[in-house]
Amino acid sequence: MTNAVKDIREVACIAINELFCCKETLFQIEALFFAMQNEDLTRDTLDQLIALGAGIAGDLANDEERNLGTLRADLAAAKSAPRSEQFENVARDSEVQP
Repeated sequence: MTNAVKDIREVACIAINELFCCKETLFQIEALFFAMQNEDLTRDTLDQLIALGAGIAGDLANDEERNLGTLRADLAAAKSAPRSEQFENVARDSEVQP
């Protein structure tokens, strides 16, 4: 089975969705930092929040490393893909005729 080449618009939409997910995760990590400012936290609870934040950040970084590789490959494929018939006709019609 072969995968259809995504066009640049599809790659851009996927990238925007990835950025949205990153933004949401950063808001979660921000909430953890605010929670850690609570002076009534026990050391154990603070350690758990730190571990949770580190885990979330690490998971996001690993996921996005893979996603960036996929996006780069999809973008390269989209750039090198043959143009659609519609675009080829426009280019041929606009050529200077002798």
